[in-house]
Amino acid sequence: MEGDKLDKFKISSSKRDEIVNKLQQDIDAANQYYGEEIEPKILKRYAIYHSDEDFYKKMFPKLSERCSIRSTDAQDTISSIMPSLMKIFFGSTDVITIQGRDGSDQQDDRAQTMQELINYQLDVNRFFMTFFQAAQDGLITGNGILKVDWVRQYDDKPQQITLNEAAFEQFAAQAKQQNWQIVNVMPNQAAGGIDIVYIAPVLTVNQPRIMNLLASEFRYEPDATDLNSIDFIAHRKIVTLDYLRKQQDNGLYENVDKLAEKAIEPEYTELDYQNNLDVDDEPDQEDTGRQKVELYECYVNINMTDDPDGELTPMIITVSNKIILRIEKNVYGRHPFFILSPRIDPHKIWPDSSFVDLIAQIQHTKTAILRQVIYNAALSNDSQKAINLSMLEDADDITKGRAFIRVNGDIDKAIKAFPVSPIQSWTFNLITYLDSEKENRTGITKYNQGLDSNTLNKTATGINIITQQANQRLELIARIFAETGLYDMFRYLIKMNQLFINEPTVIRLTSGPITIDPTDLDGEFDLVVNAGMGAGAKQTNLQNLQMLQGVITQLANVGMAGPQQFYNCAKRIIEEIGYKNVDDFIIQPQQMQQKQEQPQESLNESVKSDISQAPYQVQMQYWAKQGYQVNPQMFTEQAATDALRTAVNSAAKNIGGNNGRQGTLSATNPSRRVSQGAAPNISTAVGENPSTSATGIAGGAAGPNGNNAVQGTVNSL
Repeated sequence: MEGDKLDKFKISSSKRDEIVNKLQQDIDAANQYYGEEIEPKILKRYAIYHSDEDFYKKMFPKLSERCSIRSTDAQDTISSIMPSLMKIFFGSTDVITIQGRDGSDQQDDRAQTMQELINYQLDVNRFFMTFFQAAQDGLITGNGILKVDWVRQYDDKPQQITLNEAAFEQFAAQAKQQNWQIVNVMPNQAAGGIDIVYIAPVLTVNQPRIMNLLASEFRYEPDATDLNSIDFIAHRKIVTLDYLRKQQDNGLYENVDKLAEKAIEPEYTELDYQNNLDVDDEPDQEDTGRQKVELYECYVNINMTDDPDGELTPMIITVSNKIILRIEKNVYGRHPFFILSPRIDPHKIWPDSSFVDLIAQIQHTKTAILRQVIYNAALSNDSQKAINLSMLEDADDITKGRAFIRVNGDIDKAIKAFPVSPIQSWTFNLITYLDSEKENRTGITKYNQGLDSNTLNKTATGINIITQQANQRLELIARIFAETGLYDMFRYLIKMNQLFINEPTVIRLTSGPITIDPTDLDGEFDLVVNAGMGAGAKQTNLQNLQMLQGVITQLANVGMAGPQQFYNCAKRIIEEIGYKNVDDFIIQPQQMQQKQEQPQESLNESVKSDISQAPYQVQMQYWAKQGYQVNPQMFTEQAATDALRTAVNSAAKNIGGNNGRQGTLSATNPSRRVSQGAAPNISTAVGENPSTSATGIAGGAAGPNGNNAVQGTVNSL
């Protein structure tokens, strides 16, 4: 975690050397595997994607001498995919939805809070561009690599505190130990203490950081088949000594001075050079801070004990030139790397074929045919000539393109156009066939791209069917991205938020800022993937939703649907149109119910208070309309109970003794029981065989625990 001070892991020197040797073996094996197996495939795929001129010179040396035109099918297809793909992930609906695992309201509220927090963190990280680059890498090379870590940033800011003299002495000692700068000390007579102004580090950034890694920065053990069960994986970095020194000053690294003494130039890969031709520029020898070193941030399962059969411990070890700069336990529980791969090869991390490989043969063939067609057209329009030198005054008239050509004799015998074979009619049919084959392989058709000029001659239904079928391949890619890389990344972000957010955090939402307390993030959560579900043509989805709205209306007539179902349908329509802030347009049923209940409750209480003063015939009519079963005897009991309560209260006031007060409390606040179907507050309670006498009513009102109290009060009367 960048920004945190080094948590030193105490080990012996011999164990440190053993760890370094083991790590170096892992690094060497990973580098060799990358150089021999992975990088050649990546370089070739990038060359195909960019339709590299040198690549096709090697492939078609003779044709390249005549024409350099190249087909760009790979780049065109991926460029057509990206808009739809980004719309799926950054449209109106969350691709990954967080839900409470136990289904309780509290857990659902916390899941919603976590969802809003992660969405905010993605926005702060400008995740749209990061994901775009990783997804494009995935389509080109086979894997797009995302890395997530946590950043804490402290800035020195002035602060003020008021302490008494004893506490001030302790504070001064702490400030000296923490290197805080005390700016001003003034007596505070009003508070009876001392006002202290000091400058100390304040936590200003506490959030995840999401990066897109170049393939040359990613290393893992050669025999790994799955990222979830891997013993060695590393982030290879090229950094300057100045960067390492600053990190050491912040307490992140150690042994940087030792590294500077034996630092050597990094070994750059071919992909490094392709990404930046000037990557190996020699730094100023007098300025050692600009000197670069190769750094490996290793996430490794390693034996940290002296027992050769000891248990493997997940560790994070940063090493450069066989010098450990940082070593700590891996509290994350896993490595921070996540892969976006459109094509998955079982039991392989880096697939043998990428999306580009689907188009490669088509692009190669079209490049060769196009070069031949253009060369043939050039010969037809500016054909070669056969000349009789003996019949020319000067051959330079032709070679230098002079306006006048001097000929001795018949011009047809002196100069004659060389015959050129016409372009075969099947050539363009072959190009059309290749385009069709590309569409079959990738699933991206002209209808997806809006490039078919014959679309107007087709029926809307037919075009819609073709588009829906073509979208299935794209939806599958989106689903794989979401189920693998993004699913694991969201799970990782949830755990990091629970680990490292240890104080209230304010985030900005479209509806305004909200404060998130660390306790709001506790709990177990489930993730639901929404990508690839309903990601087809919007017009079709809107038509389906409108049809569903009619079904819900019919169900509402028989009580099988209500406000929540209408809200869900309207919400999906608004989201499908493209608006993400649904609450700007409609109100949730729960909020409407709360607004309606507040005045209704106050009205009901007012009515109940007024109706209790009315004659019992009026009360009976009122409670009957409310759905309660009532009879005259219930109101007789109420009248008797009220009479008893009045008598008890009056006696208690006159006597003023403890027994009287106790009896009054027991009689005025009896333990209430209301039978199902009985009108509330009509009678305090009704027994199975209530008596109309005062004593019987009091016993029924007080219940099993109230008889003695009421009876004592009655006796005192």
